[in-house]
Amino acid sequence: MNTIVYSAYNAAPARLSDDFEAEEQWYPQLRSEPRIGGLELPVLDGRLHPRGLATLAGLLDPGWSNTVSAMSMTLSASRDDPLYGLASRDPAGRRRALDDISSAHAETLQLREQLGPSSIRAFVLQSAPRADRSSLWAFTESLREIAGWDWANIELLIEHSDALIGRQPAQKGYLGLEEEIEAVQSASGYGPGRIRHLINWGRSAIEGRNARTPSEHVAKLGDGLGAFAFSGAAPTATNRSAEWEDAHLGLAADEPASLLDADGVRELLRQLPDGLNYIGVKTGAPKGSAGADRLRLGLALLDLLPLDHPAPVIN
Repeated sequence: MNTIVYSAYNAAPARLSDDFEAEEQWYPQLRSEPRIGGLELPVLDGRLHPRGLATLAGLLDPGWSNTVSAMSMTLSASRDDPLYGLASRDPAGRRRALDDISSAHAETLQLREQLGPSSIRAFVLQSAPRADRSSLWAFTESLREIAGWDWANIELLIEHSDALIGRQPAQKGYLGLEEEIEAVQSASGYGPGRIRHLINWGRSAIEGRNARTPSEHVAKLGDGLGAFAFSGAAPTATNRSAEWEDAHLGLAADEPASLLDADGVRELLRQLPDGLNYIGVKTGAPKGSAGADRLRLGLALLDLLPLDHPAPVIN
């Protein structure tokens, strides 16, 4: 069975973790969906939950196998410090990012200790800041340091976002996929664990300005692909996004401007290599939605994902 990891926080009500009552209503909806095998847990300010790990552990399904992502923390820090990131040419900006990842690493292992050895399957990193403030050398050095930490059975994944390409307006504008591949290859072997790549359909489509780029990225990575996440993107404005905005759109059947349709999902699934850590779903909430309806776009994607292949065993 493929493990499906759902990035439910992208569809969650604003400031959910600050609202105890809202959390008590939100998480049971997720736990009641049997197709969800885990959640993508965002890190902010080096922490997984503002009220502590015991609170988060009590909200999660004990049977889930979750991932932890540094993206929210990276984006938040980058807004205040454009030199912040693991790939930063600025030594101080790179050190700040490494220190934050170190704090998130400690939190992740503590949560794993509370929930069990299968509770965290991957930790996701990004090659920030924008590529004109980054270098392959800096990112490689950061990955080598991080790979040397004790990650138990948690796999490191490098999430590719849209690369900085000429004068094309960028959403993230991080390093190119070829540079990220080179960094991963250079950092592999600096720790006992495996480092692979995470591709997001929407972010690859935004980079290439078409629906073919996600497939091209998958083909380029081959067995180096560790996980794949489905998220839509649109070349025109929608009622909740600008053109080519990384707004985590759903399927075209639900958000007509989205380039991601059911046939495209099925075609991409046939291309994915065996042995993925997980398949992800990352969608926002429909405009004006509330309660369980905020999950509608993600649940529609779940309907298309296969659950009949064996998932990797976590020792």
